[in-house]
Amino acid sequence: MLKKWIVFSVVLVFILSGCQSNRNAANDAGYDLRTDQSKTNYMSNRGKNQQHLVEDDITNQNPNFLDLEQTGSGGEAGAGNYGNDTNKAKQVIADMNEFVTDSVWINGNRMWVSVYKKGMLSNQERINAEASLHRKLMQALPRYQIEVRVKEDRR
Repeated sequence: MLKKWIVFSVVLVFILSGCQSNRNAANDAGYDLRTDQSKTNYMSNRGKNQQHLVEDDITNQNPNFLDLEQTGSGGEAGAGNYGNDTNKAKQVIADMNEFVTDSVWINGNRMWVSVYKKGMLSNQERINAEASLHRKLMQALPRYQIEVRVKEDRR
């Protein structure tokens, strides 16, 4: 009988504590980042360059990470800027006026270029076309080992 009263009183205490009125429910709702003025808000994007938001706000806060100041996806000094190199290769292909670019891929110091040439090609014509395009690309982008593939555009 005593165990029943103890269990009943514990359950009653839990029920009554849960039914307490909360006068400041709006203030106790939780932490609100937008109204916190106590410290610097690192999650804010006000006044930041949107492209480098992640690099500036998260990565460079930890002193154990590598310095990423001169790396990124743009034209910063020191960045592996493959976007400009692929655009340069596409420009060289377009300037030759005999090929249409299919794809340009870069991985490290290797570049793979696939192009289409109008009409049917014999084996020797394909080899000559690949050689001439390879020469032009090597003049424009000498730092890469370039592999050229010429395909027939039969349309």
